[in-house]
Amino acid sequence: MSQEKEINLRAVKYTRTIYEHNSLEAIAINQLENAKSEKEGYRFRWIIPSMAFSVFRVEALCNIYGSQLFQHWKHFESMSLIGKVTMISEFLEIKVDFSEEPWQSLATMVKFRNTLVHAKPRKASKNYNIDKKFVHILPQFPDSDKTIMSFSSISNAEKFEKSATNLEMLWLSYTSNSKYKVDTIGRPKVSE
Repeated sequence: MSQEKEINLRAVKYTRTIYEHNSLEAIAINQLENAKSEKEGYRFRWIIPSMAFSVFRVEALCNIYGSQLFQHWKHFESMSLIGKVTMISEFLEIKVDFSEEPWQSLATMVKFRNTLVHAKPRKASKNYNIDKKFVHILPQFPDSDKTIMSFSSISNAEKFEKSATNLEMLWLSYTSNSKYKVDTIGRPKVSE
């Protein structure tokens, strides 16, 4: 005769918040590595996405920290990225100085983001002294420092990734050593 085991089940619900900042970081790093192994002239196809995903990561970090540090964060979500970074940092009593890193690169990240999101035609001109006999020959095209491509460099992509990481580590350190506890990994909560 087989013995039946008594099953004692209890209904529980596991709830967690899923954070995307790590995925965004992984994409930025992957794109940067692809850029480094790409031929010159084609690197921008990897650099621009790497830089964009670093900016997206900072935005995600702002939403993670902001939503846990400020009761009414939803009212601040439409604030500028620099406004959010500054607000969170100052709340954590971190000195913000845009002449130093990571703040300096964060300001450049915002300029890049705005140029990318609000891409529009830009006029560029340059004066040349050309012999009258050669006026019909087109000199080098004038360029602008306000275009998406003007930001495109491995150096900038590295700075963006490093600044996002430094900001995350700074906030993590300050919250770990304070009364403010911020969950950045989505620890499950159990309820019955």
